[in-house]
Amino acid sequence: MAATKHDQTMNMPELLVFARLFVIGFVGAEVWRIAYYLGSSFALTLSGVPFCVIKGGVILELLICFLYARERELHIATEKIGRSFRFDLLGAIVAGIWVNALTSPWLSKVHDALKDAEPQWAPAILLYLSILLTSPLFRKYCLGTKKAAPQLYFLADEEVVNDKDDLLASDKQVKSFADTVLESEAHSGLTFGVDGPWGVGKTSFINLAQHYWEAADDRVIVCRFEPLRYASDPDLSDRLIRDLSSAIQQKVFVPEFRPAVSRYSRLIKGKADISFLGFKLTLEPSQETADELLDDINDVLKRINRRVIIVIDDLDRLDTKTINNVLFAIRRTFKLSQATYILCYDTEVLAGGHEENSRAREFLEKFITVKLSLFVDSSHIRDFLRRDWKSQANQLSTTPSDTMQKLSSVLDELANILDGDKAAQYLPLAGDLRKVKRFVNAMLLMQLEKSDLGRTDFNERDLINLILIHLNYPGLFRRIYAEETQGRSGIFSVRREYGQNDYKNASDFSVFVEAQPETPAFLLKELFDTKTLDLKRGGIDEEKLSSRACFNQTSARNLENYLKLIVRFITPEPQETFVLYKKAVEQVLKGASIESVLSSHDFRLERGDHAHDQFWRILANQAHSFTREITDNAIDTLVEYLPRYSSIVINDRGLRERSIYTLLQLLDSAGWGDAQNHRYRRKITDTNVMEIAWRIFGEHSYKGKGLLQRLVASSRGVIGWSDLMTFRLSCSIDRQSQLHNLYTALIRHNNSNAPIEGDVKKLELAEMREISQRIFFLFKREYITPRRNFYKEISETPDTVFLGDAPPPISSPSPRNGQPEQNSFSLEKYISSARSTVAIFVIYQLSSAKPPSGSGVCCGFYDESGTADKGGIAKLMNKYIFRFCFEPSIDENNIFYFLDYCLEHLGNAFSAGEVNDGYYPTKSGLPGGLDPKEMGLYWERNGQLIKDKNLQKEYRSIVTYNYIATYREDLDGVFKVLDELASDVASGSKEAE
Repeated sequence: MAATKHDQTMNMPELLVFARLFVIGFVGAEVWRIAYYLGSSFALTLSGVPFCVIKGGVILELLICFLYARERELHIATEKIGRSFRFDLLGAIVAGIWVNALTSPWLSKVHDALKDAEPQWAPAILLYLSILLTSPLFRKYCLGTKKAAPQLYFLADEEVVNDKDDLLASDKQVKSFADTVLESEAHSGLTFGVDGPWGVGKTSFINLAQHYWEAADDRVIVCRFEPLRYASDPDLSDRLIRDLSSAIQQKVFVPEFRPAVSRYSRLIKGKADISFLGFKLTLEPSQETADELLDDINDVLKRINRRVIIVIDDLDRLDTKTINNVLFAIRRTFKLSQATYILCYDTEVLAGGHEENSRAREFLEKFITVKLSLFVDSSHIRDFLRRDWKSQANQLSTTPSDTMQKLSSVLDELANILDGDKAAQYLPLAGDLRKVKRFVNAMLLMQLEKSDLGRTDFNERDLINLILIHLNYPGLFRRIYAEETQGRSGIFSVRREYGQNDYKNASDFSVFVEAQPETPAFLLKELFDTKTLDLKRGGIDEEKLSSRACFNQTSARNLENYLKLIVRFITPEPQETFVLYKKAVEQVLKGASIESVLSSHDFRLERGDHAHDQFWRILANQAHSFTREITDNAIDTLVEYLPRYSSIVINDRGLRERSIYTLLQLLDSAGWGDAQNHRYRRKITDTNVMEIAWRIFGEHSYKGKGLLQRLVASSRGVIGWSDLMTFRLSCSIDRQSQLHNLYTALIRHNNSNAPIEGDVKKLELAEMREISQRIFFLFKREYITPRRNFYKEISETPDTVFLGDAPPPISSPSPRNGQPEQNSFSLEKYISSARSTVAIFVIYQLSSAKPPSGSGVCCGFYDESGTADKGGIAKLMNKYIFRFCFEPSIDENNIFYFLDYCLEHLGNAFSAGEVNDGYYPTKSGLPGGLDPKEMGLYWERNGQLIKDKNLQKEYRSIVTYNYIATYREDLDGVFKVLDELASDVASGSKEAE
């Protein structure tokens, strides 16, 4: 075979390389001689210094030199030089030392001057050199170790560097590809293409392959060329050769390689102009061609027996012009037969749909020898989200495992999504590790790990969908935020029209979705589309209403809470979440005492009574499944807590009043039988529901623990009577409260044959008779017989009893004669209103003799005993009120109780059917539940006495829930109506005569 040109010629040695080493040898020998002269002079001055001090100083200097040499990796460089076996270069250094010895007589005067120099020159120079060496060591070991603890942790988008960090199980594919590259014979233009979308892990794939190449063959040198760093450089060929030179010289000692590369660089750049003192000099490169210089570089590679793998990464991140420049630069270096090229790119990005991009793609395909396409299996992403992040400490070293653990519920849900039927729609947004890390970092930025999502109502899937919109479609997210925050409800949240059962989307929602690209349209449907979510009223429970993002109405601002979490990192307080109460009820069902739940941190009454209100409401909804033990615990605890709840009314009933109805729900659902018998499936009979009546009246096993007696225990004062009257009134079947079991128990308690179906008024009379008589018996025993004034005790009840243990939420406006009076209703007035309400309600329920009228029959309708129902209780109550509580001869303060009662019973124009403004006294309204005749007789006896006291000048006011009345403004009208009532009584007496 004929010899090639390369075999017939011999390259000229690199003179600059040998000259440089010759100079190093010459200068090194001279430095050694100077050091010897200065050191010898200084040594003579150390005769009086102890030897141990001298020895310590020498060891210290040697230690500094050793540490500096180790940190600068001198041992690696020495090993690299030794493996090169370049004895010719060692000879150049020796020659330099020899020439230094030969020329030393010429420098005898300089040497003599150094011998006679001041001895202190040696320690001064030594100290200076020691500082030079010590300074970088100090900065590294002392200053470099002080790192501030990070406040936030994020997942870095770092490529995989070894197989231990490989989360995509690509080791087999990497090994196969790496073996193919190694086993393929290196020849000019051998190019491999690694094709895959962004985030698929192309860089990590090459890192693993590089690790395999370097472990399998120490002759392989991998050069990583990143054109993105040099995108603005006019000549990428020069940059490629320079990076190649640097990579080779890091592995092998080849001093002549750099001059060859420099000549190639000058050849590419062409001539250069230099100006000096007005003279312009032009330097032109040698007459060598680029191919000859590349041959020289290739010869060096062959001589050192090394194979180079050049990796060009992120090719698809460049613009079209730069891509073409990179490809041209690579083609120019195809003369390097020892080089193999690997290009990493995404073909779809390169194509791009533009003509220029298409040409770049075609240009790329012309010299790609072998192409490998990378894909990510969604199962690997799924496994990472579910478990692999827990074991990959190196991969997630920047994020503590406990932080990731707190996000596990969302990560598990994302894994379920990628493992479900809709995975294909989510893969463009979460189909590779880069996107997953970006998603996790978004959650870390929102500080979700501090939010304890398990204690919030957020639906994990809705949260994932909104975060994906926030990350990938910020314009769409801003539109949702603008329409659904600040109390607004836009086209995204669902709504239910008045009188309709099912939820619907806004009319513009479908139009908006159709205008969106496929992926964001899919996310919008997953979040808000009623058909996708299957929002039928019968299938929507309270948990869904409180958690799904599609609800954003006044009662449930779920979507706004999601948006605030993502944008402002605000999570609702635990007391505002449904899950807090759901878990609390679950604890009770598992055997925990209700007292232990209500005394926990989240239920402290010092923070308000809202948490207790929600807990009792949700607990009562689960009452049908209670065991007898849980039922007893619930009823006992609720009764004990009643005095701790507020009686004041602000915009709604106070919790104390609402809790009475909760107590009735517990009785109706769980106050009979046992949960093991499945109450809700059993046919209701006298036997199994009669236990409710026993609990109320304190009979059989509940003797001494009857609810009637417990609600008005002496320690509860007059407000206990308000509790009892609320309890009694709510028991009335006429109130239509859906307490069928309780109604049955009260009707059948005395008469087992009484009908439980039929005319509601008749049923109500039978149901409420016994409980009314027993309640009046208790009142008579407590107040009438021992002659205790109920109104006096109301006035003397401390304010704190009305407030309970929770701080009241005070609002500002309050009505005054039917009109708002801004900022006038203070806490004191709310308490006054509560006092009035207790007095009005209790006395009305006991004294009114009106028959059933659809709002519950009062105790006064019945007799103390029997079934005649002649209003005997009402007569006794009127006598007690007018002859004792209001009687001035017993106590002058009773006058105020009477007048307060009158001012508490003002009527208004609407209820009276008259044209008038505000509240004013009327003959029909002033008596309230009392007998108008008895009120007229009272005024006939005491009217003049009361008028003579001129109480209209008193600064006394009465506050009710509807209005505020004063003695100065309203008492004259009251007197006028009372005069009319007295006149009616007098005229009636004359007619009777």
